[in-house]
Order: sequence, then C-alpha cells, then structure tokens
Amino acid sequence: MFSLINAIGGIGIFLLGMSLLTNGLKEIAGETLKKWLHTFTKGTLTSLLTGFVMTVLVQSSTATTILTVGFVSAGLLTFVQSIGIIIGANIGSTSTGWIISLLGFKISLQAMSLPMIALGVLIQYVAPSDIKKYGGVFTGFGLLFLGIDLLQTGMESAQEWISFDSFDTESWLSILLLIGIGILMTIIMQASSAAMATTLTALFAGAIDFEQAAYLVVGQNIGTTATAIVASFGSSIAAKRTAATHLLFNVVTAVIVTVFIGYILQLVEFMTVGLVGSFDETVGLALFHTLFSVLGAIIFVPFTKQFSKLLIKMLPEKANALTRNLDDQLVSIPSAALEVAYQTLLQMMKQLTDAILELIEAKKGTGSFEKKVREVEAAIVEIRKFLNEVQSDSARLRNQHVAIIHVLDHITRLVSVLREHQKVEGIYHHEKLMKRFSKTLEQINESFGSEETLSAMEQELEKTAHTIAEERRTRRRKYYERTAVRETELEVAMSKVQALLWIDRLVYHYWRAFARLVEFQKGAEIEESTNFRDVETM
Repeated sequence: MFSLINAIGGIGIFLLGMSLLTNGLKEIAGETLKKWLHTFTKGTLTSLLTGFVMTVLVQSSTATTILTVGFVSAGLLTFVQSIGIIIGANIGSTSTGWIISLLGFKISLQAMSLPMIALGVLIQYVAPSDIKKYGGVFTGFGLLFLGIDLLQTGMESAQEWISFDSFDTESWLSILLLIGIGILMTIIMQASSAAMATTLTALFAGAIDFEQAAYLVVGQNIGTTATAIVASFGSSIAAKRTAATHLLFNVVTAVIVTVFIGYILQLVEFMTVGLVGSFDETVGLALFHTLFSVLGAIIFVPFTKQFSKLLIKMLPEKANALTRNLDDQLVSIPSAALEVAYQTLLQMMKQLTDAILELIEAKKGTGSFEKKVREVEAAIVEIRKFLNEVQSDSARLRNQHVAIIHVLDHITRLVSVLREHQKVEGIYHHEKLMKRFSKTLEQINESFGSEETLSAMEQELEKTAHTIAEERRTRRRKYYERTAVRETELEVAMSKVQALLWIDRLVYHYWRAFARLVEFQKGAEIEESTNFRDVETM
C-alpha cells in the first residue's frame, strides 16, 4: 500500500514540476518563441523544425499548439504551416522520455533534486523580479526529478498491486486493452509526459515488459490529443482544426505502428544497441516514442496541402464574425492573445470605417449602418472579457497591452459618438469637412491589408484631426459673433457648433484608435496627444 502511495505521490510531484518548468520556460522564452514562430515557418520543413525546437525548449507541446492557434487566428500563419508546427511539436514532446531514460535511472535523483528545489525557491524569494522566473525553472526540474525518484520507489514492489501478466501481446484483444490503458493514463494525468514517466518507471521496475510498454506508449500518443479536443469545444475554427490535425496525425500513425510493430521493435532494438552498446529497455522505449512521431511525420509531411484541404472541407469557416478568433485558450500565451486582439480591433476599425463612409454617403443612419455599429458594440463586450484574462509580464508586452486597451477605449468612444443624434446635423451643416474626412477614410480602407502604409495613413489622419480641430475653434467664434450682431439665429448657430463638436470628436477618436494600432506594431508606448484638445470636446 505504501508503494502505491509513493507512486501516486510521485506522479503528482512530477506533474507539479512539469507545470512549474513549462511556465518558467514560457516566461523566459515567450517573446523569442513568438519571433521564431513568425520568422522560421516559411515552408513545411521549417515549420516542423520550429515546432520541434519550441516544444523541446518549453517542454510542452500544448504551449506550442496554443501559440500556433493564436498565430493562425491572427492571420500570421497559414493553416498549412500550422500542420508542420504541430507535427514538429509531437516529435519535440518525446524529449521528456529521453531525459528520464538517460538521466532518471542512471544517477541518484533525490540527491540532485533537493538542492535544485532549494536553489529555485531561494531565487523566487530573494532574487530581483526579472530573475524570479528562473527560480521556477530550477524548482520545476527539481520536483520533476523528485517525482521520478518517488515513482521508482513505488514501482519497486509494483507487482504487488499491478499485474500485466494476463496481457498477451500475441492477442489483439490484449493489444487493444493495452492501448486503451495508455489512452486512459494520459487523459487521467492530463499530461503525456507524466504517463510516459510512469510507463518508463514501470518498465525499469519490471512491472511490465518492453512490448507491453510499447503498446501503452501508442495509446498515450492517442490520449494526448484529448486535451486539445476538449479545449477546442466552443473555440474558434482554428482551434478545432488544430485539434483535428493532432487527433488524425496520432490515430493514423498509431494504426500503422500497431500493424507493423514487430518490424519497428526490431529496428528499435538494433538502433538502441548502436546508441548505448547494449539493449537498454528504457532507452529503447524513448527511441520507440520518437520513432512513432517521426514515422507519422514521414507519412504526413508530403501530403500536407491535401491534408489541410481535407480538414478545411471537414471544418469550414463560420460566418465572418468580428470575434471569431478570440479563443479563451490563448490567454495563457500573452503574445499570441495580444496579436489576436490586435487583428480583431483592426477588423473592428475597418467595419467602423465602412459604417462612417456609408453614413456620409447616405447622410443618415441606414439599416446597414446600424447593423455594422451593433456588431462592433457586441465585439467590444467580447474583447473586454478576453483582454481581462490576459496578463503581460515583459516590458514590451505591457506596452503593447496598454496600446491595445487604448485602442479599445477610443473605439468605444467612437461608437458612442456615432450614436449621438448630432451625426445628421454634422453631415448637413459641414458637408465639405465631412467630404474631406471621407476622402481620408477611402484611402485608409485600401491600406488595412498593409502594415507599411498604416503608419503613413496615421500621419495623414493626424493632419486631418488637427485641421478639423482648428476649423472647430475658428468657426465656433464666427458663429457666435454673427449671432451677437443678429446675422444668424442663435438656435442655428448653436446647432452648427454642436455639429462641429461632433465631427471633432468623431475624427479625434478615429485618429487616436488608429494611432494606437500603429503603436502596437512598434511595441512602444507613446504618450496620448492632447496638445490641441479642449476638455469639453473629449
């Protein structure tokens, strides 16, 4: 009974260690990974290599997958490129088995783990804030090794509470049961690395034989897709396609490996002897795990485009709703979440641009205008909820996060301006001013697809906003002077001034929202420009 408790406790500590390790590595390398993902995914092979390297670095294929979904949603990666990254992440996730097989059973893990935990906790408590994240990595590694040590202790007498003697690997029923147990292990533990660690430890302790362990690993590779599948429920189409890619890749590979497992195990034995000089079962199992994913890559990579077309046909895109890419699964990767928020706000600005142009053209609010504004209002509510869950740690991400919030604030104010009744008066009383703004908006509408021209358009908008602010000051005084000498009715003058103030607010908030979008691209904080504003017109 004590050995069973040790084993269960070891799994728990291992999972805690993996969580701390992954979170620490993500925090350290998050921005770098984002740049890599965007830069080194030009083709299928480079995408595969990127997915592999990222997963080895953060020790989490889930983190890589979530970041990939974010970039696909943001339009920075194609779905074809994402398939390569997911396959690479699958191969990278096998690195945990190598760490355990090469280190876990060769040295005293307890002697190594406790000093690492002590050092990690010390760093987290006394080090400067920028260094604290490294403490999580050390603590994670220490707990990971301590968990394996406890697992080993528990597995020493594993035969007392677990028996695989009845599982004859010559029987298809036994094979299917072993694969089913592997699937359940991963679903229950919610981590393929923990399931692999348990399997390796059971193999090392002699509780299972090598072939039984291989079938468990086949099941674990299928079971690891469960997290992505569950996470995709209610998520974006990009998340669903990613989960489907992961599932089909692992299931098809599992079927092929199971059919040809005799030949594959012979190859594993031959390669293991070549690597370590003799057949080490734990190293052999780590190698089998890697070969599983490599074989899947060999099968799928040549047909990536056809595979992507199949999945797109199976899971077609929903209606082009503004918030379709705001996937709650992305909030754990701030860089990806902010990128998706930026793209969503850019689409909201494009829709508002269309709505304003329509308003100017029709000189009144049409049904289409109302529909566009209502959709933006609904999107504002959704993106607020989404951003509320995002926490940015690095200085660059904080600056981009603040810029995004400013954009949302100005879009909210812009919608409020469009809801004011003065909009019709503004268009009728100051048609020339509105036509000037309309020409600028038409130019902007052609620039939304190009980041290079957005910055130039922001400067044009700033000039327009300054010009209209100056017009507002000059004309306001003239209207009141004419009223004083009874050249204009006071009611008419006041109506024209209110219309001017409405135009000024409209142009100002449009410009500032646009400027903050450009600022997000640069990743730098720029002070809000208020040098030509009056408090009453905000």
